[in-house]
Amino acid sequence: MEVIEHYIQLRKAFPNADEEEEIHTTIGELANHLCCTMRNMNLIMNKFMDHGWIRWSPQRGRGKTSVLVFCHPLIQAAQERFDRLLQGNKLEEAYALASTLPFSIREMLMQGLRGQFGLRSDQGARGRIDTLRIPQETPFETLDPSQAAMWGEVGIIAEVFDRLVQYNAERHVCEPSLAVAWESNEEGTEWTFYLHKGILFHHGRILDAEDVRYTFERIIFDQESPCRPLFGSIHRIETLDELTVCFLLRYPNYMFPDLMSCMNASILPRDMELDPMHPIGTGPYRLTRNHPKLLVLDVFPSYFRGRAYIDRVEIWQLPQSGLVESVIKQNLFPDGQARSVQHEVQGGVYMTFNMRKEGPQQDLYFRQAVQQLMDPQEIVRALPRTNVQAANSLIRDKSGMIEQTDKNEHSEQNEPMNRPEQLEHNHLFLPQASRPRRPVPFADSSLARASKLLQRSCYAGQVIIVWVEEGEKMETDMAWFAQRCELIGLKVSVMPGNPVNAVYHEEFASCDLIYTGEVFDDHLTLSLLTMYTFQNTLLLIALDDQRKRELEHKCRQVVMIQDTAERLRRLEVLEERLIQEALLLPVYSFREEHAHHASLQDYRILSFGMPDLRRLWVKRSSITDQDTASYPAYIPLW
Repeated sequence: MEVIEHYIQLRKAFPNADEEEEIHTTIGELANHLCCTMRNMNLIMNKFMDHGWIRWSPQRGRGKTSVLVFCHPLIQAAQERFDRLLQGNKLEEAYALASTLPFSIREMLMQGLRGQFGLRSDQGARGRIDTLRIPQETPFETLDPSQAAMWGEVGIIAEVFDRLVQYNAERHVCEPSLAVAWESNEEGTEWTFYLHKGILFHHGRILDAEDVRYTFERIIFDQESPCRPLFGSIHRIETLDELTVCFLLRYPNYMFPDLMSCMNASILPRDMELDPMHPIGTGPYRLTRNHPKLLVLDVFPSYFRGRAYIDRVEIWQLPQSGLVESVIKQNLFPDGQARSVQHEVQGGVYMTFNMRKEGPQQDLYFRQAVQQLMDPQEIVRALPRTNVQAANSLIRDKSGMIEQTDKNEHSEQNEPMNRPEQLEHNHLFLPQASRPRRPVPFADSSLARASKLLQRSCYAGQVIIVWVEEGEKMETDMAWFAQRCELIGLKVSVMPGNPVNAVYHEEFASCDLIYTGEVFDDHLTLSLLTMYTFQNTLLLIALDDQRKRELEHKCRQVVMIQDTAERLRRLEVLEERLIQEALLLPVYSFREEHAHHASLQDYRILSFGMPDLRRLWVKRSSITDQDTASYPAYIPLW
């Protein structure tokens, strides 16, 4: 440990003492603070005095205390050490130092990290190494492709694993990946995939058809697997030879190649038990480190599609202390060499209800009252933001509400999951005194409608707990919502929470309302299908079993349709039905803006918010004669 680290540690032990203030203490007490012997403490104190950091007046004799005066402010000492670590490219040590310091100092130091994110190019004995550093604020819970639900996790899975098929978002078609080709019978009940030769897993073994069978049998034989309903059409898997695998289905599934392109369909090695935090795949990057503060991906030189350009990707966990995106973005490009890339996020922010819990949310009129309170136009007008747009659907660029289906087609589709007349009958049993009082009329029509609906509902004045995905923007939304609720006599209590805990640890089980967001990938139809069948989506976690079964049944009907446009239309109708029954309340869509140094070439954003590492490369300037060069990039926090 360097002497300045000893000084910082000792200075932190006296947080209430000012510089030049006399502190009465003993060498033994100081030694306890630094966990060293008194002899070593005397040596350390001499070094402090040599640097002029302290004044020390030792006193001898039993019961006598010495006088210590700090002359070097903690903030200066911490800044010096922090800067030295950054200069030495010791980002992890700098991060660890900052995390131990008082809040105000920590925030100031962490601003120094902003220039460390982006791409760093170092010339060393082993040649040039290009490292991309990305900030991240949501912790990883699992990198198991069959379990992962957070987009940060999905971004890692996309680089570590491959799938039989890949979706080309530019051409809107499925293309070969691990499989060089595929075919089916006319009925769509038998699909055969032909694998590439010689594809290596990260641990060195060649992929074969048995790995494919193992991957999907692991899912379909596990009753608790959250993605089992997504692959529910699979009846049996046969390996015809080491490069040919055949899927026999229970019913026609004309979306089967599309399903094979989703992240849940990532292929695992059968000879290695999956470690959910250190998985092995065939992708362009292999996971070499997964620490709570740092996840590292190193390039896989033997990747079957050719070596990726970027050598190393580091995902850094930012502290929960309030280091916001603006800290990283601010003054990131002082030379004005930034290029911006706009990313229109498919999906959006929405509210739903915990239908697994008894309460007024079981009442359609109550849900419709909340639907009026969360009026998208009103919230966007009240909380102006440049990157959001009011939405009545999670499907981007979809204008207006989805039209009703032909009444002659699947008439049962238009029957409500909960019938209003049943709900009306139920709330008549409430005594009149227990109903909320009728408020005065409102100029805001959505408030007036919300008030009337609340009066018709079974709401009896109880406090409604609202779980909101933690973060400044989402919590601001809910502060606005709470004010609206108060105006019509609806009592709410807002509880911010971590989406990781909500998905994997049932954090909102005791809550009534859930405010969160959903991000779709480039394949819209597949994303909607996944949202309604993958059990780790927040919408399905909050939905009751009966409605989940009904959604699964409707999705089964969708995959049996051959026409791609008709499949999307059916899923749009399904979304509209959820909106009509106030089970899904879209609020707004949003846009992300990436900024990057002009030297980063082919900077394209994937649907889950990361640059496409398989295409990104660096055009290093001819005038750069330094061994180290930095190319900043602003990547919005996951």
